[in-house]
Amino acid sequence: MFLFLALTVSSGQEITLLKNFNPKAKELIHNLNYSGDSLILQSEKSIIKIDFFNEDYEKIIEINDYEAQISLDEIPIGKFVIEVKLDNKIIVMDIIKYKQIDHTDNSNLTHNNEETAEGKGMMLDDKLNLIKLTPKNSIEFLLTREKAKINRNKKEKFYWTLTKINNESGASKTMKLVQKESAERMILKNKIEHNSASGKLNELIIWEVYDTTKFMENQVSNPDFVYSSSSDIFNTSPYYSTKKDIQKP
Repeated sequence: MFLFLALTVSSGQEITLLKNFNPKAKELIHNLNYSGDSLILQSEKSIIKIDFFNEDYEKIIEINDYEAQISLDEIPIGKFVIEVKLDNKIIVMDIIKYKQIDHTDNSNLTHNNEETAEGKGMMLDDKLNLIKLTPKNSIEFLLTREKAKINRNKKEKFYWTLTKINNESGASKTMKLVQKESAERMILKNKIEHNSASGKLNELIIWEVYDTTKFMENQVSNPDFVYSSSSDIFNTSPYYSTKKDIQKP
């Protein structure tokens, strides 16, 4: 089960957290800490892991505890999706880092910097990046300079996956955005399951995504978007499908 975010903001001077206020996500408390340089997580259910990612970066941290404080120092500048995996669901939120955190002078940080701004007006650019009123550098520079460095190397590919589990206990469906390495692992697992009695009815469909930001905007607002007949932001012909690649007549 995936729970997508609502536009509610917790903000420090260098980082903005777009919190998830879906009622089904209330069991996970998630905020920035007092100084705005760490993500605080608390839940009555075990937090398995947390995954930070965008088109150019991914960091997975194993938690296996009921609370955690994750330093954001090593996260590069840019906008990231955060997936927090609990025992029974995955809760999604966004975080934007405007500049590298400087710990040499924290004298100007006050409790007012860490606030929940629900209901306040926000200005977003065409990629839904939050625009601050008086940034020292242009938003375009802040959000792309790190990306420009990384793009000299091979660009990471992303895929939208739909997994259907069908067994004696019932049926469930999971949707997730993953990198190519994870997608290939899922394909291998699906092929192995298909040869087993317990997993032969499981299904996996994977689509390659060209623009993750625009894709997620459309997919969240319309769950059937992935079944579009044509699109410029993802390949409508599945990269992999159990029915096409395995369950052939």
